[in-house]
Amino acid sequence: MRTARWTLGVGGILLAAAVVVAARPWPSRATVQVTVSARCAGPNSTEVTVSPWNVRLQQDDEIEWVIAANANSDNISVTPKATSGWPFPSRGPFNAAKGQPARANRMRPNSRGGYKYNIQLVCQAGNNPPDTVIIDPDVIVN
Repeated sequence: MRTARWTLGVGGILLAAAVVVAARPWPSRATVQVTVSARCAGPNSTEVTVSPWNVRLQQDDEIEWVIAANANSDNISVTPKATSGWPFPSRGPFNAAKGQPARANRMRPNSRGGYKYNIQLVCQAGNNPPDTVIIDPDVIVN
């Protein structure tokens, strides 16, 4: 869009000032949520669900890890398997608690490809001994 304004200057000289505004769309950012749930069926028998397992992001998206309300785990810790090349400036750990998600944001420019990370949690239900679990889903940036 181009606008111009004409002003009559001192001594009758016509002055022009032009302003050029480039129409550029604002980058859209999405926050993609990953829900983690753990169910302790017994000693050394934990069922973990991560949804989605392979989280797909676009450039500038954010990722948020949330613990399901009915999970038998109160905390999770998320860490990249390889910190070099991780698409976010913070390399973690990203710690979440029930009701307090962990978030990775401000993606590095031109991040593309697959990135492996770990989610660690302790599952505790009833009188069963705690079960420490480490799982390894992926982040894929298109």
